[in-house]
Amino acid sequence: MKIMKTKTTLVMATAFLVMVAVSSHAGIIAGPITNPANGHDYYLLTSDTWSASEAAAEQLGGTLAVIQNQAEQAWAFSKFGDYGGTNRSLWLGFYRQGPGGAFRAVADVRANYFNWSVGEPSNSGGNENYIQMLDTGKWNDNTDGANPVCGLVEVPGKADEKALTVREQSLLGDWYDNGDPNRRCYLVGTENRLFAINENREASRIIATPEGFLFSPTWKQHVTVQGDKLLWTWGNWWSREPVKFKMAPEASMDHEDVHGNKPSAGDAIKPVSADTLHIIPD
Repeated sequence: MKIMKTKTTLVMATAFLVMVAVSSHAGIIAGPITNPANGHDYYLLTSDTWSASEAAAEQLGGTLAVIQNQAEQAWAFSKFGDYGGTNRSLWLGFYRQGPGGAFRAVADVRANYFNWSVGEPSNSGGNENYIQMLDTGKWNDNTDGANPVCGLVEVPGKADEKALTVREQSLLGDWYDNGDPNRRCYLVGTENRLFAINENREASRIIATPEGFLFSPTWKQHVTVQGDKLLWTWGNWWSREPVKFKMAPEASMDHEDVHGNKPSAGDAIKPVSADTLHIIPD
C-alpha cells in the first residue's frame, strides 16, 4: 500500500497503519471468498462489537459489507449465514447518522436496499444504530455491543478502487484540534483511502459520502469541511493553523482601574486566568 507524501511524514502514516492493526480485536474465521457477480472479496470475522468489526474491516482494506440488492443478499447469506455448519448473525456496514435517524452506508454509496425482518427497524431503547443480518437472513437494527454478532467484511476489487479526489487530497496534512497548537492532528492517505489521526494518536478511516460530508466509521462521527476548518458532530473542530489568542475585555480590566488608568510599576497586578483568554480564529 503506497502512502501519499504530504507535510505529514511517512513515519506518521506508517504509525497509523500500525495503530489500526493493534486497535481491532476481531479475528478472521473465513475468507477471502470472492463474489463472482461483483468481484468483491468477503471475510467472516469472529464475534465482536460493530465498532471493533468495522475497525478490523478497515485493516483488511474494506468495510463491513454494504449489501445493495437482493442478489448480493442471497449470495452473502448462502456463503456466511451458516458457515461451517454454525448459524451466525452478521454485522453489516450501515449506521444511523443520529439517534432515530435514517440508516446510511459506510461506503461511498447510497443506502437504498434493506431486507428488514417483520417489525424492524424498531430502534428499541433509542440506541439501535447498526444493522445485523439475523441467522434467518432478515435484517435487524441493534446496539453496538450486541453479541454474539460476527462481522461480514467486503473488500472492493481493484476495478472498483477510486483514487483520492482533488478535494480529498487537499485535506492531507497537519491539523489542530480546536486550534490548539499542542493538539496536532493529521489527515494522511494512500492512493485511494483517507485516514485521520487525532491528538491522542487514535486513528480512523475517513469516507467521503454521497451526501457531501465526511464520515469516520470508527469514531462514528460526521465531518463538514468549512474553509480551513473541519467541523465534527461531537462539537469540536480542527483548523489548518493554530488559532491566535487575545485578552478578553474583562481580563484587561483587571489591569486598569475603573477610570481606565494603568497601574503604576509598584501596584500589584492580578493574574489572568485561562478562561479570560478568547480564541480569535484566523
